[in-house]
Amino acid sequence: MLSEYRHACIIIDDPLLRENYGFLNYRKLLGLMDRHNFFTTIAFIPVNYGRSERKIADLFRERPDRFGLCVHGCDHTDGEFANTDPDCLERVVKLATARMIEHEKRTGVSFDRVMVFPQGRFSNAALEALKRNCYLGAVNTEALPADGRIESDFPFFLRHKPEDVGEFPPEPLFVVLHHEYFKNGYDKLTGFVDMLNERLANLKWDSVGNILRNHLATVEPNKASPKTRQDDLSGIDLEGFEFYGWKENIKIKMRRYASEFRDNYLARNDFLFNAARKIKNSLKI
Repeated sequence: MLSEYRHACIIIDDPLLRENYGFLNYRKLLGLMDRHNFFTTIAFIPVNYGRSERKIADLFRERPDRFGLCVHGCDHTDGEFANTDPDCLERVVKLATARMIEHEKRTGVSFDRVMVFPQGRFSNAALEALKRNCYLGAVNTEALPADGRIESDFPFFLRHKPEDVGEFPPEPLFVVLHHEYFKNGYDKLTGFVDMLNERLANLKWDSVGNILRNHLATVEPNKASPKTRQDDLSGIDLEGFEFYGWKENIKIKMRRYASEFRDNYLARNDFLFNAARKIKNSLKI
């Protein structure tokens, strides 16, 4: 039986759980979600598992009716999920999951086993690796894997920029944003949300995880195994997990800090921001 509701969620890529990230302020966003009635899932980069501020983590923990987390890659390096090597992908998925579990242990903030691929790049082998590791599904901006066309039966959903959402939004509706969307304030977002709420009387805003659970239970029940529906988090522990070599870890951290410097400081100057974007592309961050 189909759900009586249509479902939607805002997904913001990349930000740390800090008071401010670029043009995003979590407390301001929470106030707007309460006034305009919508939900935001943060696509969280697992390598940042030890860098969340307690007061913002508490905000997420106290308001699961408005905030959620899902998984955004592992290290957020270029093409890390476009790989087609099953063994390599298995390790990357397990490392990403272990980091998210460690973040949950440290902060009390739960997460949904839903993957948003960095740069939108992925492979069929990546979808299969997620399936083996009990993920609910993947949400992505593109439906074209690196190895041709989607052949995996793993649940896969597209997301859309606000300007690309037409008169008849898809079900479910996932909307992708980055912190730059708030450069001139939040009016664009609240206007978009108000339009959707007015147009779709049966619209229900919820987390990515809850939306996928509902969709899989009502529309594609054969794709939701009992273990997947339970979001089993056992069996993967960060302690003792084999990491990359120290040189690669330094490169990864440098890329992440460079991205954050760009987002928090250079983004306020268009010339410097564009220069930083070119550097980012050259480093494949």
